[in-house]
Amino acid sequence: MEEDFGFVQDVCADLDTGKITSIIVPGGTNKILNFFSSSNDIIIEWEKIKCIGEDLILVEI
Repeated sequence: MEEDFGFVQDVCADLDTGKITSIIVPGGTNKILNFFSSSNDIIIEWEKIKCIGEDLILVEI
């Protein structure tokens, strides 16, 4: 199954190691409302990322 989550909004990192631990993408279908509220954000753990390309990121969900 293929789904478009939109653009990466933020990343979380372990400040001790400097490694990225997860990425945050907007959740839900209403992108305008997500701009004002982060309650629907989707956090994708780094271990779930399979491939990072020039214009897309493949994740296992």
